[in-house]
Amino acid sequence: MSFHSRPLARIALALSVLSLLPVASAARAATDADLQRALEEISALKERVEQLERDRDDQRRAAVAAPRHDPAPAPEPESLLTKLGSTIDLYGFLRLDVVYDDSLPNDPQVIGYIRSEDPRSGNPSGKDDFTLYPRLTRFGLNLHAPKIPRLGPFDLTGKLEIDFYGSPASDSRNQIRMRHAYLKLASHDWSILAGQTTDVISPIYPAVNADLVMWGAGNLGDRRPQLRVSYEPKLLGGQLKFQSEVGLTGADAGEDLDSNGFLDGEYSGRPTVQTRIAYRGTTPLSAQPFEIGAWYHHAWEEIDAPINGRSHFQSQAAGGDLTLPFYGDVAWLKSEMWAGKNLDDVRGGIFQGVNTTTGREISSWGGFVEVGVEPVEWNTLSLGFSWDDPDNGDLTDGNPSDNRARNQIVYLSNVLHYFDPLTIGFEYLRWTTHYVGLGQGDDNRFKAYISYGF
Repeated sequence: MSFHSRPLARIALALSVLSLLPVASAARAATDADLQRALEEISALKERVEQLERDRDDQRRAAVAAPRHDPAPAPEPESLLTKLGSTIDLYGFLRLDVVYDDSLPNDPQVIGYIRSEDPRSGNPSGKDDFTLYPRLTRFGLNLHAPKIPRLGPFDLTGKLEIDFYGSPASDSRNQIRMRHAYLKLASHDWSILAGQTTDVISPIYPAVNADLVMWGAGNLGDRRPQLRVSYEPKLLGGQLKFQSEVGLTGADAGEDLDSNGFLDGEYSGRPTVQTRIAYRGTTPLSAQPFEIGAWYHHAWEEIDAPINGRSHFQSQAAGGDLTLPFYGDVAWLKSEMWAGKNLDDVRGGIFQGVNTTTGREISSWGGFVEVGVEPVEWNTLSLGFSWDDPDNGDLTDGNPSDNRARNQIVYLSNVLHYFDPLTIGFEYLRWTTHYVGLGQGDDNRFKAYISYGF
């Protein structure tokens, strides 16, 4: 029997088709609703990502606008855990420096002054030099102990940091040098530090010459074994800082003028003593904090074999420092100034402390002034002037250990952070060293470096 001959069958088929239409319509409506919800979720996620990117850019701009005392820290890594429960954060950088001088410095890498170009000095006039090295590569550990009930309110932390500026057997076999190695107990506004770290005095650094941070050329201080107490209470919306240090005299200059096997500072029976007071706050000039400080250094030395009748010597220095951001957080001023005598152990007087001919303590004064700007968030420019000026009356004509009369340096630095964590830097230093009884040395120093921070 054909389909056309059965009307009831045709009616049943039609009713079946009609019954499916609401189901299809509902399915289509459900599909449209799901699609709409998906589009709304995608739009919300896109807005969230854009906001996170804006927040990240704001944080980065705020970070790079701040004056830099030292290279910017790498992002915080995931901590490691020791068997005694302390956590360890790793940090550091891999770095290569390339340097060209058109006149000879005292050392092609660790530059502290320029050799005299006077023919009487025995140095070749106008001789250039070139070097490249990875010795500034650095590795460090920040340690955080678990809470120790018997220490009460004190938290225990520590730091160990090394580079490769130990005395090398050769430039392909550089030796490890300890930079920092200390423990620190801190509670509220108080802290106690024991170990080796930087001096209390002269806390900021010029932007150039990372090998010697302009020691002997305007910047004072170094690292030494020490015991330090700090008190840093809040005051007037900022922070007041009191720091006092008892350290090892001779840790840096290593003076043993009488060759009796004891450092002259150790032989005196007294330590190096340093104190700094500072205030950190904000001004209408910038959202970034400024800091101003004043400090004092005193140390004693003694020898068995007198020099021109003198066997007891003192080292003294007083100075101040200023870090001042201004102009919308993209420019800042850094400066230090100081004066004192017998300062070779804190890197003053162009590394001249006691005159080995007359026995006089060599007086000196110096400092540096530097302006930095961030024209864009990934570029830092710095321009500065630095000097160290010993008293010529304390020097000796013809004595190569005691005749450096003045260091003066004009410098420019350009650092690119565009490829963070890769940093590329360029430096130019116009360096002049004057002498008593000899002609000066003049050097144009060009330096470039590349660094990968981690």
